[in-house]
Amino acid sequence: MLEETKNVVYDTKYVSETAVQAVAPAAIPSETPKKSGGKLSFFDNLFASIFPSLWAKKVATSTGNPSEPVPENVDIKDQELRDQVKYLLELPDDQYSDKKLTSKLRQYISDTEKQYSKVITWYKSHISPSFREFTPTRFNISGLFGKTYYAQSYPSYIDALRTRDILGFHAKRDVSWFIYPEDDAAIQSMLKNRVTQLRAEVKDAQQKGITLDVEIEQQYRDVEMIREKLTTREERYFESSMYINLYEENEEKLKEEGKKIEQKISGYGIRLKNAIQRMDEGFNSGLPMCIDDLGITRSAVTSSLAGSFPFISNDLVSSTGILYGLNLHTGGLVIFDRFDAKLTNMNSVILATSGAGKSFTVKLEALRYLINGLDVIIIDPENEYEQLCKKVGGTYVHVSTNSQQFINPFDIPPRIEDVEYGKWDLLRSHIMSLIGMIKLLIWTATPEEEAILDKALQWAYALKGFSMDVDSYEGKQPPIMGDLMNTLESMDGGDKLALRLSKYVNGTFGKVFNNYTNIDINNKMTVFSIRDLEDALKVPAMYNVLNFIRTKVRAQKKQRFLAVDEAWILLQNEISAEFLYGLVKRARKYGLWITTISQDIEDFIRSAYGKPIISNSALQILLKQSTTSIKALNELLGLSEAEQRRLVACGIGEGLIFAGNQHVSVKILASPQEQAFITTDVK
Repeated sequence: MLEETKNVVYDTKYVSETAVQAVAPAAIPSETPKKSGGKLSFFDNLFASIFPSLWAKKVATSTGNPSEPVPENVDIKDQELRDQVKYLLELPDDQYSDKKLTSKLRQYISDTEKQYSKVITWYKSHISPSFREFTPTRFNISGLFGKTYYAQSYPSYIDALRTRDILGFHAKRDVSWFIYPEDDAAIQSMLKNRVTQLRAEVKDAQQKGITLDVEIEQQYRDVEMIREKLTTREERYFESSMYINLYEENEEKLKEEGKKIEQKISGYGIRLKNAIQRMDEGFNSGLPMCIDDLGITRSAVTSSLAGSFPFISNDLVSSTGILYGLNLHTGGLVIFDRFDAKLTNMNSVILATSGAGKSFTVKLEALRYLINGLDVIIIDPENEYEQLCKKVGGTYVHVSTNSQQFINPFDIPPRIEDVEYGKWDLLRSHIMSLIGMIKLLIWTATPEEEAILDKALQWAYALKGFSMDVDSYEGKQPPIMGDLMNTLESMDGGDKLALRLSKYVNGTFGKVFNNYTNIDINNKMTVFSIRDLEDALKVPAMYNVLNFIRTKVRAQKKQRFLAVDEAWILLQNEISAEFLYGLVKRARKYGLWITTISQDIEDFIRSAYGKPIISNSALQILLKQSTTSIKALNELLGLSEAEQRRLVACGIGEGLIFAGNQHVSVKILASPQEQAFITTDVK
């Protein structure tokens, strides 16, 4: 049978073989002549059904009994054809007759009919398959094998993400949903009978002491809940159908893909069945004709349909920005621009367990933004960015007790062009920042000691020519930590503070904070390494580096990318955490993008500034999480159950991206050249 079918090819050369559907007899005039043994040809049939009046005239002419000549419409006879057509189109239907036509109009209609017939024939010959074959378990359309699945049953609760996974399944497939609204009054009556039946079963089981089937109890609760919500109009009742047509080039591949999609969807509790013996109806139901030939429906309420809506898996794609990776929901790309005007700010946060790919993601992001012409600044606690910095010709700053690169915390920040200052405003604000850093160095300070520090800092700057009466500080050399210690030693009550600062001047930590600045961040990429610092110095050192960066970016506003890796170090102390939060909150004013990275979610929960930092980050990248950290992350972000499961089960470099209201499952994607360029794995 298949071989015979293959011999019939429906294309432009064999259009006469195309099967023609019967035309209603009323559409064809009684005087229609019969051809070829009483049957009309394809074109005659089509012409007679669409234009019966003209067909009657044609029949009369062909039989030798032409009707009386139809008079022309004298009102429009001399007008242009365009005006005649306009007149005909604007004519009310009840006023139309052949007498309203002219010879020009009749010729125009005849030519249009011929063109229409030609186009219809052309489209049919190209759309129709060369052959098709249906067996009980699959179909074959022009050599493409396929099979139809339908949803036989659903669980009482289902995650909305199942629609994303169905649409994101990587195979040739068509998915069709049919939704039929039902009369609520009739459904209420049916549900009432069902409740009575289930209640009787429950009561009978209780009287006999029989353990009731769990499914019956669940059905009873579900029906009661639906009845209540239908009564209060919280829900509407629907019948819905879901069909999936899979296509593959050969039968073995089709069986393999069929098993995959069955396993994938069964994970949501949906029972998927093959439409055996109904493949032709299943194929038709998957075509874009809105015809449900299978007619296999299941009940659903409004909230269930909302979770099944087929377009919730939209891609995170913008016309500008950089590539982040692959959308695991749809198989599309995640391309995002942090300068998108729809976002409240340009900050991001990356949270993941150790080894999940945080640093790799940041290096990939930094490399792609470098290509786009942005300056990149990174605080590196583990020397993970050194190789990348050297390869791109950046500046790598070692902040340690043995380094010859220094940042003087006493440097006065330059003026901001669009801000009006009083004579002492710039110095006063900087002294306030210095007090915070010094409190980190000496661990604590009483209010009296803070007052002494404030006075000592003013005197130390005054000795260098920085006073309240000076309009400009250009050309003046600022003090260093040793100048502050000497000033404290000469003040009443300052000797104890001087002693506590001495280890940062002439003690073991003297080189870190007691030198003049000899670095700059004018390179396209600057990385500050704090790996070789003692743990006690990491918090104040990161504070000093961030303050140095802030003063530089405020002076010259342009787009810069700043990544603070292992930010949990700063969140351990309230002073440094507050400083980081203030920088994140005001970064947009300086054209600065801040990416906060951490592997210790608990520190974000414990810190009073953890949640505000995340809420001030419009882009949130969540990579693989441990079972313990996911609970803390849920408290912080309010994740759904499906999102929690996904973050725990995902692989390295996989996770979720939250950009505004969009949540996308992503796999960070790098080319082989990029991966070789930025990787720091030890082999």
